[in-house]
Amino acid sequence: MSELRLGLFGAGLIGREHAQYAQQAQGVELVAIADPTDAAKQLSVELGAQHHNDYASLLEAGGVDAVIVALPNAMHADAAVAAIDRDVAVLVEKPIADTLEQASRIVEASERRGVPVLVGHQRRYAPDVAAAKKFIESGGIGEIVAVSLMSTWRKPDEYFDIEWRRRRGGGPVLINLIHDIDVIRYLAGEIDTVTALGSSKVRGFEVPETVGAVLEFANGAIGTAMLSDAAASPWNWDLMGYGAYFPTTPGDAYFISGTEASIALPSLTVFRHEGGNHWQLPFTKQTIDRVEVNPYITQLEHLVRVVKHGEAPVISARDGYNTLAVATAIDEAHESRQVTRVER
Repeated sequence: MSELRLGLFGAGLIGREHAQYAQQAQGVELVAIADPTDAAKQLSVELGAQHHNDYASLLEAGGVDAVIVALPNAMHADAAVAAIDRDVAVLVEKPIADTLEQASRIVEASERRGVPVLVGHQRRYAPDVAAAKKFIESGGIGEIVAVSLMSTWRKPDEYFDIEWRRRRGGGPVLINLIHDIDVIRYLAGEIDTVTALGSSKVRGFEVPETVGAVLEFANGAIGTAMLSDAAASPWNWDLMGYGAYFPTTPGDAYFISGTEASIALPSLTVFRHEGGNHWQLPFTKQTIDRVEVNPYITQLEHLVRVVKHGEAPVISARDGYNTLAVATAIDEAHESRQVTRVER
């Protein structure tokens, strides 16, 4: 099978990560990079890829089967639709777009032209999430009743030198929490309504750095989400073994409780009562098996199968829209301080 000829839009922090993983993924050849910076030009030389100043010239040059959109959030829709209109498959970084209106453009273009779009919520490919999905679907914890997640860490001040990260369309809900939302949707089901409070007291930006949310699931479960990028804290999935560029601090960030048992991720620790389902009985503790893979590499190899063999995307444009809809509802809820319905 010929290799998938891959183009990269944007060679910033996550774009460079994709470029490096493309060197390791089976069936992928990174052939072109679009980014006007000198650093991107140097990266193109190092990796033997063509260099273009913008994504339009890359697409005009042709010779790619798929592209990764790793641009600022507000540029996702224009770039993705430009590729789709040329029948080029797209892996668009999360969030799929900065607004639901822009996300709809990608969904409609993909479905109208039959061009596959994958959304870069790479945690769905991670060993713990994949194993938990199978375990929960097999009835391992019974009916889900409660969900709790933590996404708290301390970003350095220089991270915010890039202006869009301080403005609407950026912020930690759309940059970080959206990954956690996607995992919880994947494992526990759709979310119907949210209530949230937000605070900007540390940095004073127009987007909050700390948010607490209550989530109502369509299946009747209730969840809580705690987010902060101003907290010196290890309670975050990325810091627990699967983040691309973070030290590992063992622990758990997701807690899913069912009528028969509970499971914590990423450790995949399962607790159930011994000898019956009664609160006065002791708990047994079990760790379920996982298959160790790099989720970023697995995501790229999945892209190959989608383009070359017609495999269905693990997370399609419409699925990415639904994850963005929850994040958008959280942003709306902390501003209005009212219960907000998720648009799907």
